[in-house]
Amino acid sequence: MFHPLVFDNIRVVLEGAVYDRDFEGAITITGRSDVMDLATFERLFQIEFRPAEKADSDAAVTAQIQLRTSLADIAAEQLEKPLTEHVGCTICIHFFLEISDVPRETDAITAILNEMWGHRPHITQTVKARLDEHRPEWPPQRFANQITLDFHRKIDEGNIEDLRRLIDHTVDSLVHLQTYCDSRA
Repeated sequence: MFHPLVFDNIRVVLEGAVYDRDFEGAITITGRSDVMDLATFERLFQIEFRPAEKADSDAAVTAQIQLRTSLADIAAEQLEKPLTEHVGCTICIHFFLEISDVPRETDAITAILNEMWGHRPHITQTVKARLDEHRPEWPPQRFANQITLDFHRKIDEGNIEDLRRLIDHTVDSLVHLQTYCDSRA
């Protein structure tokens, strides 16, 4: 009989918990994908959402939860051999928003998230500017900012109970970031 991977079990619980928050009206899911990369034999599940009241707004902050597993984890689990230190998958949370004052706003975002998450996940921010060949504007008025929360550890089925809290924390962070962005306008 087929035994689902750790990745599949966690994905089902994660996806269901996010959809529960959508059904409650707290968020609106704006995208999801479940990918098997045949070049690297990695699995990736990601689900994106926005605050429900800002679902159609261009100024909405978007959250994305990514669940990933590698060939080594899949093979170790299927072969029941220790091919990796700990069989499981990784989870990262991304937030996407626009900023204009890069040094000030990135510091404020880091402070908001560190206060909410207790300095636990490692926070990185990737700031990008889009330059149109027909309207080159420098410096740009707005920058795209991708904030990544990385826990730098694998999770497994023993962490399933923690997923609901993780999603609640992600939704709360999304709301705080949206409030911060709205206060700048």
